[in-house]
Formats: sequence, C-alpha cells, structure tokens
Amino acid sequence: MRTSDRSADNLWGQIKQVLREFFRGSQKTVSSLAETFDRQAGIQKLAARIRLLRRQRHQFLLTMGKKAYSLHTRGKVRNRDILADCLHIDEIEAEIQQLQAQIEEIRRQAGVSPDLALDMENETPVAEHEEPSEDVASVTVEAKSVDEQVVAQAEEQTGPAEVEQIEGES
Repeated sequence: MRTSDRSADNLWGQIKQVLREFFRGSQKTVSSLAETFDRQAGIQKLAARIRLLRRQRHQFLLTMGKKAYSLHTRGKVRNRDILADCLHIDEIEAEIQQLQAQIEEIRRQAGVSPDLALDMENETPVAEHEEPSEDVASVTVEAKSVDEQVVAQAEEQTGPAEVEQIEGES
C-alpha cells in the first residue's frame, strides 16, 4: 500500500472514531434529557396534587368557619379564641347594617326610589343565620375537643414540633 492510501485510511479511521464518540455522547445526552423530562413530569404531577389538596384544605377551612359561626349564632361556641373571632364578625355585620341604614336615609331624603337605587341587599353573608336543622341541632360540640382534634390532625400531617411552632406564633 502506498503512503497516501495509508494516510487516507488513517484519516478515515480517525473520522470514524470521532463520529463514534460523538454519537455515544449524543446518546448519553438524549438519555439524560429523557430522565430530566421524566423527573420534571413527576414533579409537576406531584405539584398539581399539592395544589389540589391546598384548594380542598382551603374549602374545608371555609366550611369549618361557617359551621363555627353558625354554632355561634345559636350560642354554642365556648372557645374564647373562636368566640372572639365570631364576635368580631358580629361587629362587622353591625357596621354593615349601620352603613346600609345610612344609605337608606340618604335615599329617603333625596327621594330616590328603591327601584332605582343600588341594591346592597343581594350580597351574600359569610354564614347565613338559619334555623338549626335536625342534624346540626343534635350536635353539641365542645370547642376544646375540636381544638384538640385539629391539633392532633396537624401533628399527624406535620409533626408536633411544627404545630408547637405555629401555636407559638398565634
């Protein structure tokens, strides 16, 4: 074989070697990207579940608050913290009633027909004042035991140290 044939073969061998290494590196990169995408998809799926659970928790807390206020309207709340919050809601409601009375007085003095006035009565209160239903009327809940249940559930989910920290902040 001639020298030029050997150098061409040698060059061709080097090119093949470079291409093999390139494709091996590409395979590793593609494989690594696939793993990264799978990992990110898993994280996104878990994050979506967390968002759903947080929305459910928020709705549950709203429902609990409405129930607590409904119990307050029937004089069944004994826990001082919850009672203080319910009394604050009562103060807000009283102020709303006072402001609505002022609006009605201004309308009356101006001779504005109620049909033409802005209807403020259509606003939905946080909790309706309702007559106790059979299932609610039969429930007598000690607020302290409810507090203990809430703390126990929180400890199960987060651990006692975090609950103590949260209780210390409030």
